[in-house]
Amino acid sequence: MSDSAAKHRAKQTVRNLILSLLVSLGLMVALVLGVPRDDSNRVNPVDYAQIAQEAEATVNKTVLAPTVPADWYSNGARLENELDVQSWYIGFVTPDNQFIGMSQAFESNPSWLALTLQGNWQDGEVVLDGKTWQIWPTLTPSNPPGTKEYAMVHEHEGSAVVIFGTAKKEDFILLATEISKQMDH
Repeated sequence: MSDSAAKHRAKQTVRNLILSLLVSLGLMVALVLGVPRDDSNRVNPVDYAQIAQEAEATVNKTVLAPTVPADWYSNGARLENELDVQSWYIGFVTPDNQFIGMSQAFESNPSWLALTLQGNWQDGEVVLDGKTWQIWPTLTPSNPPGTKEYAMVHEHEGSAVVIFGTAKKEDFILLATEISKQMDH
C-alpha cells in the first residue's frame, strides 16, 4: 500500500464528510421551507356574552358583558374567586393584538382591589357616560409590556370594575364607556 493511496483516502474522507454535511443541511432547509405551516391564531374566540348569561344565573347578580367592536375578540371569560371576593373576568384582544382584561368584583374589598392593582398607582380620573373612572398606570413600565401597564377602575356601591392591559388608551376609553352604558341598564 503506497503512501499516496493513504493520503488520497484521508482526503476523500474529509471531502465525503463535508459533502454529507452540505447535503444534510440542504435537506433540512428544504424541509423547513417546504413543509406548510398553519400560522393562524391558535386561540379560539370565546362567546363571552353567552358565558356571561350562564354566570349571571350562577351568581344571581348582574354580570357585565360590554359590546366591543367587531374586530375585537374575547380570549377568555370566567367566574373567579380570590380573597373571598367573587368576580367576573373577560379577556379581550384588540385588532392590533393588544390585551384588555376586565374584572368585575361583585362585593369588592380593599384587599382585592390592592391585589388586582398591584404595581399600579392612581393618577387622575375621567368621567365617562356619567361614571367616574380612576386611572391607574403602572409603576414599572416594561418591555415587552406586562398585562397591567394601564388600568382603569370604577367603584360603585361596594362593587368594582377594573379594566387593565396593554392596549391603547383610546381602547380603554371605548371599553370603559361601553361598561358605563351597560351599568345603567
